[in-house]
Amino acid sequence: MTKNVARQMLRAAFGAGAELQGLLGVLKKECTADEYQSYARGIAAAIDGITVAVTNKVLAAHPDLANEIESNLKRSGYAM
Repeated sequence: MTKNVARQMLRAAFGAGAELQGLLGVLKKECTADEYQSYARGIAAAIDGITVAVTNKVLAAHPDLANEIESNLKRSGYAM
């Protein structure tokens, strides 16, 4: 896989995770506590699945992209 395709894969993986995570606020307002917990666990499992199936594999093939991710996170204010 080329580095450009790897970047596309990472953008898609992070985007999917962010979109799923963004639903948590809506679910918290609109669902019962039990429903929310069930969906929140499912969302966490889905994000973890994306990380394992896509992000980790892409970074294993292109470890130098981890530095790009860190730089982008710092620039956007999300880095720890």
